[in-house]
Amino acid sequence: MLGSAMLCPQLLHAQETPLLPEEKPQIETRHTAVLERVQPGYVAPGIPLGGFRLAPSVEVTGIHDDNIFGTQDDRVADSLLRIQPQLALQSQWARNSLSLDAKGKVDRYLNRSTENIADYSVTGRGVFDINQATTLTTAIRAEGIHQSRLSQDIFSQTIKPIYYTQQSGAVLLAHDFNKLRLSTTARVARFDFRDGQLADGSIADYQPSDNMSYRVGVRASYAQTPSIAWFTSASYNIRRFRTGSIETPKRDSNGFELLAGVSFEPAALIRGSIGIGYIQQRFRLPFYNDLGGLGFNATVQFFPTQLTTVTIRGNRSVLDSGIPGSGGYLSTQGSIQVDHEWLRQLILSASLGYQDSRFNNLDRTDGRISAKASATYRISRYAGLKFGFERLDQSSNGTDRYRAFKDNRATIGLTLTR
Repeated sequence: MLGSAMLCPQLLHAQETPLLPEEKPQIETRHTAVLERVQPGYVAPGIPLGGFRLAPSVEVTGIHDDNIFGTQDDRVADSLLRIQPQLALQSQWARNSLSLDAKGKVDRYLNRSTENIADYSVTGRGVFDINQATTLTTAIRAEGIHQSRLSQDIFSQTIKPIYYTQQSGAVLLAHDFNKLRLSTTARVARFDFRDGQLADGSIADYQPSDNMSYRVGVRASYAQTPSIAWFTSASYNIRRFRTGSIETPKRDSNGFELLAGVSFEPAALIRGSIGIGYIQQRFRLPFYNDLGGLGFNATVQFFPTQLTTVTIRGNRSVLDSGIPGSGGYLSTQGSIQVDHEWLRQLILSASLGYQDSRFNNLDRTDGRISAKASATYRISRYAGLKFGFERLDQSSNGTDRYRAFKDNRATIGLTLTR
């Protein structure tokens, strides 16, 4: 709830799992979204290990992409096999909780072997009930990731995708005073990028993107009734970069986010959380223009039937830029998603999203329209099939514009669980 203001843009994947789990709801939970619903006959039992349960799984997906480099002209198409193993270890205690989640992603292309990657992510979490009113949550994560060829931070076509690592940790302390809840968070993250090699043999220097980010935040929420709670939040972030260059001096900055809003879940078929306020990021060097303005973070869900969920999301934040000469950009994002459950075994999903990115120090504004559709079929508690189609349409405007492109991707995958 305290914003994503410290996130590096390369990490903003649609399926990224938040480092900290969500706080326990302060208001009553009346509705269950389609993607939250648990069907007893389709839940894998896992493997008991004393006071823990181990849930192994693997997802194997065939993908065809008609523009793997995200280029405006001379599009290159290819097919790939993606293998995503996962091991999830979860405690089964009546009080307190520990979990360890290890994931991998291996891509193997049919023709373009230079695009082959192997990524990993390991996350550990702990939730401790200090007493009936106080909860302490901690989390750490280590990742090794390749930058997507479709990222807005691509400024040159390297022979292989850019690889970077991230180590992060966070802590959340929450205490309830009857109807009033106070919480505080702290997070630190480190990003380290490897240089890339260009087709002419020269080096693409990514060291100016290496950075450490720190954020602290506080939040106060008052439950006026069991179905509505008012909140206010404030966060402060510090971003420190390892080095700079003549073209791109060090991007060090400090910033804050102030939000106020409401969380609600009335008897009517709707629930959500809406926060509106102000965001600002000030750069230490006068070379960069400061960024700021209206900030918001909102999620609203509608339940026209028990089998259909409509989710609307919106967010505005300041993100770090990987483009030479720019310190950051103001990102405004919005999306709508519809999920429908049919005959318990089949889930149909469709979504439409838009992102507007305005870079400081550059005459450049990017617009990204994304559309997705998928069908997930539960074969049994141990297996499932998923079919999907995704389209990304990026425009870039201004004298410093980089590239406009379209990308279409079709997928078919099999998930096996135990």
